[in-house]
Amino acid sequence: MIRAFLVISSALTVLLGVAPAASATAGPPFCRGVKPCVIGGDAGRTWLHASASSKARARVVAARLLRNAGTVHRRYHAPEWIEIWVVKKGSCWRKYGNAMIRPSRACTYKHLERKLS
Repeated sequence: MIRAFLVISSALTVLLGVAPAASATAGPPFCRGVKPCVIGGDAGRTWLHASASSKARARVVAARLLRNAGTVHRRYHAPEWIEIWVVKKGSCWRKYGNAMIRPSRACTYKHLERKLS
C-alpha cells in the first residue's frame, strides 16, 4: 500500500511540475546533439573532446560543436576561447576522451581553436 502511494505521488509530482526540471540543473549545452562528448576548462578557455568514425563525420561533429559554442557564448558571454578536438573512435577515444591532455596527431581527425568574442 505504501509502495503504491509512493509511486502515484512521485508520478503526480513529475506530471504537475512540482519537482525541479532536469534542464534547469544542466550546464551549458556545448555537447547537445553530439555523443560521446566531454567538456572541460574554465570560463575563459573551454575544451571539448568528441569522437567520430570518419573524416567526413568529424567535420560534421566539429561544425556542430562550434555552432553550440557560439550559442553558449551569446547566451552566457563565456567562454572567450573554445578548443575542439575530434578524435578517432576506439582506442584513441579510450585513451584521450576523458583526459585533459592533447590527443596525438595520429588519433586526431579535426582540431579547432577559435576566439568567440
